[in-house]
Amino acid sequence: MPTNNTPYWDRTGTGINLNTIMNGRIQDHIRKIGPSMLVQVKAVKAGAASITGMVDVQPMVHQQDKQGKAHPRQIIHNVPYLRIQGGSSALIIDPKPGDIGFIVISGRDHTHAVTTRQPSPPASFRQFAMQDCVYVGGFLNNGPDQFIQATDSGWRIVTPGTVSIEAGKVTANCDIETSGDVKAGGISLKQHTHGGVQSGGSKTSPPS
Repeated sequence: MPTNNTPYWDRTGTGINLNTIMNGRIQDHIRKIGPSMLVQVKAVKAGAASITGMVDVQPMVHQQDKQGKAHPRQIIHNVPYLRIQGGSSALIIDPKPGDIGFIVISGRDHTHAVTTRQPSPPASFRQFAMQDCVYVGGFLNNGPDQFIQATDSGWRIVTPGTVSIEAGKVTANCDIETSGDVKAGGISLKQHTHGGVQSGGSKTSPPS
């Protein structure tokens, strides 16, 4: 009997194309894997400074049927978001509604790990589901009104509000210049006066 080294599903004249069927099924499985994609923040449940919060996000890339008709995806609720943190030190910039970011999808159901914040078994047999994701922002957002910027000449801090520093001690090994006033213990650097000084052309001694 002659030997044919061509796999059965690739042979011509068999009346069946198993290779096409297998490729179709593989493609179907790939389509079921939740893709990482751009999303827009719809709601923020911030955890203040004590704990990182959650966001509700709307996927920005619609699904399409075979006729090319677009079908918007549903909002994904209670998605943990990224906070830049190491130990007890963090840079807290919580997302805002309207922000655009990215979701990264877990391979398994991470509900228990999110709830307990401890290594945990998967909560179900769910795999690559869009509800098992985390939010990383932001992309494609408008220019900020306040920011910290690294430039070739140094660091630039811009805010329309107030910069508040809460620390035990602030040490600056540099010259400090300001166009405004400086107060210490309620005493103005520009407006303070010295008592017990007689009028004349003499000046007070420099501080020592």
